[in-house]
Amino acid sequence: MIEYFRDIINKYLIGLKRKTNKYNTYLDYVNHQLEKTTDKKRIDKWMNEEWNIKYNGFIDIFQRNMKFIYKCKSAICLGARTGQEVKALIDLGIDAYGIDLKEFPPYTVKGDIHDLAAESESFDLVFSNILDHSLFPELMISEIERILVPKGILIIHLQLLVDHDEYTVTRLYNVKKLLKMFRTLKVVANKNIKNLHDCMDREIVLEKVSNL
Repeated sequence: MIEYFRDIINKYLIGLKRKTNKYNTYLDYVNHQLEKTTDKKRIDKWMNEEWNIKYNGFIDIFQRNMKFIYKCKSAICLGARTGQEVKALIDLGIDAYGIDLKEFPPYTVKGDIHDLAAESESFDLVFSNILDHSLFPELMISEIERILVPKGILIIHLQLLVDHDEYTVTRLYNVKKLLKMFRTLKVVANKNIKNLHDCMDREIVLEKVSNL
């Protein structure tokens, strides 16, 4: 996959900085990301001492965006790990599940953010805070646009300029140019944030307006 997209990648580099050269194959990328997702110490932390902190943080996120998502009935969370954001949406009355490279029952199933198994126009809401972990953000964005219903909502969280950790593969530093990747969604909110549970500093909410 990487070999095929190397030429395509170049036209998207404005506004992004990628670390594509650190992987020889797409499987190398997947295995590197799995190092974090399958780390037993991290999993124990996510499932225990951090569970309520993250859950409450996601409740706060979705409640402050209720004016955008109050009509949503179905949702998918991309890069959900142990699924606190999924549980938060379920508790707010939205049928939701998450995907990640490793499944974490009951909230997260195994999947690939660049090649979603979901049918087209099957979700009212998509949430993700891992765009920086996407090797091909343009493919991830295309898949999001595909699975959203007309007038569906996307909420993305970003941490600008900073590598979260060694698993960051796309550094984001120009939001305006990043948003040009979206062909069928319009921005309805774009603001600086300070979450209760993480270091994300920008929240962008978009609505699907067409099916180009």
